[in-house]
Amino acid sequence: MRHDRPPYKPVEGKTYTLFGKSNSTRDYYKTIHELADRIMVLLPDLQQTIEDLRIFSGRKRVLRRLPKNMSSTNPAAEIARLVDPALKMYTENVEEHLKTLPLSKIWDRRLATSRIQYHLYMVEIELTNRLFIKEFIKADRKIALMPYCLQDFSVSCRSARNGFDYQCKSCSGNCFQNHASRILRDHGIEPYIWMEGDMKRLAGYTLEEKRTFGVLGIACVPELTWGMRNCRKNKIPVVGIPLNANRCIRWFGSFYHNSIDLDEMERLLSTL
Repeated sequence: MRHDRPPYKPVEGKTYTLFGKSNSTRDYYKTIHELADRIMVLLPDLQQTIEDLRIFSGRKRVLRRLPKNMSSTNPAAEIARLVDPALKMYTENVEEHLKTLPLSKIWDRRLATSRIQYHLYMVEIELTNRLFIKEFIKADRKIALMPYCLQDFSVSCRSARNGFDYQCKSCSGNCFQNHASRILRDHGIEPYIWMEGDMKRLAGYTLEEKRTFGVLGIACVPELTWGMRNCRKNKIPVVGIPLNANRCIRWFGSFYHNSIDLDEMERLLSTL
């Protein structure tokens, strides 16, 4: 059942926004789906392609030379050249951010993500969704981890600890945590605001009970990519929805209201 949705307005991030120049994220998702389709035709081994992207996206020196090195036959390099022109409109603030990044934070791999790394991460998220969605849906226990910045900052949040971590109490109709939680529950997924929970311990308990376990992550593009990689490393089926922009305290020094594409979340969870 579709509930009334909160106001859906373009938001600008420190480095990226999935709205681009549009009033909707629809164009972004159309683009990322089409790019993933093309990649899967060229490189049918989805698991190997994702691993190649993981390795290649960490080679910053190679990435900086990529536009000049047109002779490379590395499959991940071919992907980079394919997706870079199509995704540039969503990452226009990256260079300015990197210019102003303090020296003390230049080694933070999330904060220092380059523009082409963002594009590779975006594709990696989409391909990981395609690899794991069936296994995730079939898992005995499914949890979703949502960030603090999806709440409605105009009201006093009433979320409270419940089991694994904090859960939304539906106190605001303008809260994306509220609406995302409803969608997730409708699909048999336990929604949590990740603040204190130990996911490895939870996964361990679930596996000890001989139950399969899946995770849906919601985060900004760099954080989501690294979180999904950790799940893959621990053999946990994972899917994810990127925040429409990166607007939390880690990027701006303060929290700003954020959003996700709730329709895209429903599309992902209705794949089967």
